Amino acid sequence: MNRASVIKRVGVVFVALAFIIALVPSANASPQYCSTMNVSFNPDVFTDPANPIWIGTISGDIDGTMIFWATGPIPSKDLGHPPGFPWQVHFFTEYWEITTEDGWIYGIDKGNTDYSNWQFRMNGEVVDAGGVYADLVGHQVHMNGQIEWTEVFVSGIAIGPVIIT
Repeated sequence: MNRASVIKRVGVVFVALAFIIALVPSANASPQYCSTMNVSFNPDVFTDPANPIWIGTISGDIDGTMIFWATGPIPSKDLGHPPGFPWQVHFFTEYWEITTEDGWIYGIDKGNTDYSNWQFRMNGEVVDAGGVYADLVGHQVHMNGQIEWTEVFVSGIAIGPVIIT
């Protein structure tokens, strides 16, 4: 075997090793949690903004309770004006909490709800966590889904995925 042939074969081995190393997940790679929230609207938020706006469950990779508190703006001007509002998108900021038997996760997000189809989308981050979730502080959170109203701003549920990366 000549020298050029050996160099080519060694090069091929190094390239193959680089691809293998790139494809093998790192032991330090952060987990991704995919769950589904199913939360009910709490109209008591209109009488006292300290009340949670959504209360319910989360299930999937994380199983427990999930609660949201609106930090602003609360859509009190929207009461009694179902989907024909003069504004079509509601922007919000909220704090949320997930509690499980194994720990807790607290976060904040910003998002919007489209009043024409009641779809919502929000992005945020984990600001505090404990128990088995303690390493999630600083991780990104993405939520979206659909609000299904029985009666607008009185009774309804929001359902959708919660992804923590």
